[in-house]
Amino acid sequence: MNAAPLRVLVVDDDEDDFVLIRDLLNDAPGSHYAFDWCATPQQGLEELRKGAHDVYLVDYLLGPSSGLDLIEAVSREGLSRAFIVLTGRGNHAVDVAAMEAGASDYLVKGTIDAERLDRSIRYAVDRMHFMEALRDSEAQHRLLFEQSPVPLLVFDRNTHAILNANAAAHVQYGWSPLHLFGQNIDSVLAPEERARFLADLESGELFSATAQPWDIQHSDGRQLQVEGLFHPLTYHRVNAVLAHLQDITERRRVEAQLRLLERAIQSTGNGVVIADAREPGAPVTFINHAFEHITGYNAAEVIGQSCRQLGFEDSSESERAMVRRALAEQRDCNTVLRDQRKDGTPFWNQLYFAPVREPGGETSHYIGILSDITEHRDTEARLAYAATHDVATGLARFPVIETMLQEHAEQRADEPFSLVFADIDRFHAVNEAMGYEVGDRVIAELAQRLSAHVGTRGRVARFTGNEFVVALPYIDREEATVLAEQLRRAVAEPVTLGDGEVRVTISVGVATYPGRVHDINDLLRRAEASMSRAKQLGRDLVCEYSTDDMRRMEDRRMLGIRLRHAMQHDELHLVYQPEIRSSDRAVIGFEALLRWNSPEMGLVMPERFIPVAEGLGLMPELGGWVLDHACAQSRAWMDAGLGDFFVAVNVSAQQIQRGNFAEQVAETLRRHGLPADRLELELTESALLENVDRALHSMQQLSALGVHLSFDDFGTGYSSLSYLRQFHVDKLKIDKSFVCDIPRDASSVAIAHTVVAIGHQLRMTVIAEGVETAEQAQLLIDMGCDALQGYLFSRPMKGPAVAEWLADYQLEA
Repeated sequence: MNAAPLRVLVVDDDEDDFVLIRDLLNDAPGSHYAFDWCATPQQGLEELRKGAHDVYLVDYLLGPSSGLDLIEAVSREGLSRAFIVLTGRGNHAVDVAAMEAGASDYLVKGTIDAERLDRSIRYAVDRMHFMEALRDSEAQHRLLFEQSPVPLLVFDRNTHAILNANAAAHVQYGWSPLHLFGQNIDSVLAPEERARFLADLESGELFSATAQPWDIQHSDGRQLQVEGLFHPLTYHRVNAVLAHLQDITERRRVEAQLRLLERAIQSTGNGVVIADAREPGAPVTFINHAFEHITGYNAAEVIGQSCRQLGFEDSSESERAMVRRALAEQRDCNTVLRDQRKDGTPFWNQLYFAPVREPGGETSHYIGILSDITEHRDTEARLAYAATHDVATGLARFPVIETMLQEHAEQRADEPFSLVFADIDRFHAVNEAMGYEVGDRVIAELAQRLSAHVGTRGRVARFTGNEFVVALPYIDREEATVLAEQLRRAVAEPVTLGDGEVRVTISVGVATYPGRVHDINDLLRRAEASMSRAKQLGRDLVCEYSTDDMRRMEDRRMLGIRLRHAMQHDELHLVYQPEIRSSDRAVIGFEALLRWNSPEMGLVMPERFIPVAEGLGLMPELGGWVLDHACAQSRAWMDAGLGDFFVAVNVSAQQIQRGNFAEQVAETLRRHGLPADRLELELTESALLENVDRALHSMQQLSALGVHLSFDDFGTGYSSLSYLRQFHVDKLKIDKSFVCDIPRDASSVAIAHTVVAIGHQLRMTVIAEGVETAEQAQLLIDMGCDALQGYLFSRPMKGPAVAEWLADYQLEA
């Protein structure tokens, strides 16, 4: 005959929870239960008074009331019932309160399984039966004591000797019955707990109805955590204590892990959402604080909602479909979605979710990780824009134009494509005089003008600092030239800045494809070559591409290739031209002049290959070569005792603007053992005006070395007078372009006279170069010119020839 089922009453205002508990218990191995349910505290109290059930599962929250109130009400009426308190979330304080109220166990709904619930119910029933039997008779007490699944000890209140222990206690402590009997109760306590235990026993606090945590000692040395309840009783006429010690080690470990897991999830900066896969619509059961922060929705608004309805409204249909398929197929998914916060603001959501599977493989939950990558995506977009657009002007960069040219060449090779190359004339003067901030504003204004005039006919791009390129697809050379002229005139209009105006001009080159253009870059080179010719013709001009431009461009390209070869194969050499003091015709120095003797082209003069070297960025290397060889030659003359004179070396803009140029000069002087006063460096306007502050700094360092400084080609620039006062140099050189016309041209005479006067006013030595006639020499001496240089005295000569020339010159003198 089958045993009667355990009668279970569930007092819970949520019928779903009752159904869940009923299903769990029915799934327990060997389960045999009968179930009833009531939803209100009043109904529960009536059923408890009837006592028709073996065990009562009471929800901690019953509407506005507490399940503990119901338990306490029954206890006050003297009724003995087996209670288990259920709650939706673990809480130690609630746990303690439940035990104080008389419950035999406290379970968290989300963490219980069938086996645990079945075990807890049977324990509660057994415990209730035990307590009832204990009151009924000593014999029944002994039986229940021995068979209780809860470890129980009886010890002498005065001597603390253990008088009895049930089988569960033997299992829990690992000691045999013979070992425990007669042992002091202290022996089962962890050493650090003994003082507290004795104090509580002495004060009577040990007999509080509240379960207290204790650490006990296992026979193998391990410490276990238990919750202890102690009841005074008379045991065989001995004043004794019954110790009820429930092992909670595993429960505490699991609870600690859960708390750690929750803290970790709450601490992460990514949003976390958990949904129940077993319920229709996969309702959300948990979100962390980061989810609330990212989405703007709080837990009350999300918990219980279907995870399939969370945002994604702004995402594409393909992205939403991918998420739905992954959920339907119960597999993980990683995607980027365009989502919306609660306030409607969009954000980029890097979403990853995966199924959580039970040991048997069934999907119980989904866990999703949300990452707000809006800032990252915005940064990527800005970087992508910056890669193809100029920040200061908003114009496209040249690679965009290159793409247009390439596509046109591939798809419309028979259609014209014109390219306009525009360079702002002397723009460095604006930067130097008014500052780079004003220069940027001017650039931005000119970019706007160019774009406005080009309109939909083409695309304007910023090529370099003060250069623009205009791509004009389907526009032939004639129309492109007309538009280029319009652009030139538009730029020439004054730019208003605050209370003032800035006027600039542009030099423009035009080239058109097709027309024997070998590649896309060839078209750019043609347009740039035409622009360079516009500058050579006086600036503020538009020049169309011509074969002469191409010839010059090809010449420069060929020179560049051969010049690199020449530097590596000793095709370069120096020649020296003397500088003569006017007062006594004494030799005071030699200017080192670079020459290139090419096996293919013969003698190549500096005015042809130096601009190429500058364009290719070779001047620092080339200038360093000249400096080194000139100092070596000067030292050789010094060792030969030829005289106390200096060697003058020309310095390029690329050299003087480098921060380490003074260090390079100092190292060269040290290497050759040459005194600094035997070296003179000749600087041009272009070398100084590209960056005035940096040039001034380099010149100060060179002066500190003791090197002489000379201002070469003075008078040929447009701003020499305005900048001359800033640069403290030792010597001014009158350019040969003025000297050659003396004395025929009155203007040249006046300029030369003015330069001499300016130099002397600034306490500088003045030298004239290009002196070819005695008449020129005498006129310059009469003006007060301090030194002369030119063919009148000697043509440039190689270093070894200087000794012989000096001997002849001194004889003639």
